[in-house]
Amino acid sequence: AYALATVAYLAHLVRQRPFLAAAGRIAVALGLALQGAALVTQVTHQGGMPVGISQGLSLLAFLLLSIFLAIDLIYRRPVIGAFVTPIALAVLLPSFLVRTAEGPIPEALRRPLLPLHVAIAILGVATFAVAAGVGLMYLLMERQVKLKRFGLLFARLPPLQVLDELNRGLVLLGFIALSITLATGAIFDTEAGSWQWEPKRLATVIGWAVFAVLLSARFFGGWQGKRVAVVTMAGFAILLISFLSSYDPSALTGLH
Repeated sequence: AYALATVAYLAHLVRQRPFLAAAGRIAVALGLALQGAALVTQVTHQGGMPVGISQGLSLLAFLLLSIFLAIDLIYRRPVIGAFVTPIALAVLLPSFLVRTAEGPIPEALRRPLLPLHVAIAILGVATFAVAAGVGLMYLLMERQVKLKRFGLLFARLPPLQVLDELNRGLVLLGFIALSITLATGAIFDTEAGSWQWEPKRLATVIGWAVFAVLLSARFFGGWQGKRVAVVTMAGFAILLISFLSSYDPSALTGLH
């Protein structure tokens, strides 16, 4: 379903036809329904949370496409799907190929906040992934405007102001999710009575600081446009390191 949606949105990028946008939306909605049912079945007996990199990638792709579909339905900008659906498909496919040992969650970690911590953490990564995609579109549009080469992308992509406003909303939502992730993670560390500056924690804190500075610069310094897009993409790259380090086999014996 997601592959069909990707083809439909890419075709819509080249030839803007209403039926292609509708086909993309239907395919994404169908894929989300099927994948959502599969995820619920998987996590029901796992304490309500994904376990292992396979399920983590699957949930990331699910949330990424859920955010995109909501944006598409609200803003009616299906062309964004030509950038987001290929990324989601690239995230999802390894989940069928990569398998890790997925034993039961240690009793010491079975706390009520753990499913919330994991779900919101992945939601934050998915939100920032879409924001980074929007940032990339902004840079492509801005370059065409600067060089006065008004090609296919200029005719198809949303205006720069729309992309900038969309980026602001996504970054704010992602920052809230990331803040909740850090807060719940700090609770676990306090209860465990230990703290180590390992790559995951360090990358998460650095990513949070980057987006905190970005939002402050936006609201108080008037930042917008190209530099916001660049910082968004850089911050997402940092958080991606944090996400992938969550599934480092060497961390399976620790608090992760």
